[in-house]
Amino acid sequence: MEGSLSVGERQRLAGLAAATANGLLVMFVLAVALPLLPAKLADPFWLLAFTGAFCTNGFLALLAVLLLHMAAALEPQLMWHQARRLLVRRCSRAVMVAFLLLLPLQGLAAWRGLEAAQSLAYRAGRVQQARLAQFRQAVERSATIAELQSQLAAIQAPPLSAADQRQGLPALKADLLSQIKAQETSLLKQAGPQVPIDVLIKESLRVLLLAPLLAMGFAVSARRSTPPPLQAPVLP
Repeated sequence: MEGSLSVGERQRLAGLAAATANGLLVMFVLAVALPLLPAKLADPFWLLAFTGAFCTNGFLALLAVLLLHMAAALEPQLMWHQARRLLVRRCSRAVMVAFLLLLPLQGLAAWRGLEAAQSLAYRAGRVQQARLAQFRQAVERSATIAELQSQLAAIQAPPLSAADQRQGLPALKADLLSQIKAQETSLLKQAGPQVPIDVLIKESLRVLLLAPLLAMGFAVSARRSTPPPLQAPVLP
């Protein structure tokens, strides 16, 4: 590259690469941090969002690292670029470890997220079942339509319509109990975690695939090479 470009062209290209790398690093930090503030380390769904955002935007940081290496290669005698390359190499080791740590973190967050979703669904189902049980008792214990109306008002259930009140009590009770039975059956069918398991599996697989690839990229960046002697730029 040095043989095909003039000194001025190499300087301009190195400066452009370094400036672009700075912008990509800022974009990476903003893309990961801003949507996830404030931090909720005890929330498994926040951890899942964090691992996903870190891996999805990790290529911005990796591209920035590659551009900084390119800037140092374009101007190998400039101390500023070589010092930044050394700093990037040192930081790359820590970032590589961070991406590897995402693997167990993703597994833990996915497991806890599934448990939390199941717990929420269970509690919501219990509340709805208790509500339907109250409705059933109000219907079964009522001896008249007026008593049924008052029982429904006591449990804050929807009142009977005019058409309902025109029915005979046996027919009305049979109709209401049939509706309650249908809602109970529907509730049993809908029981389960609020977060679809297939979505959770896909997100986990995406992190488990991207994290090792990004770790490998930063491992390459962390490899040592023999740099040329550092010198200050020679003024004409």
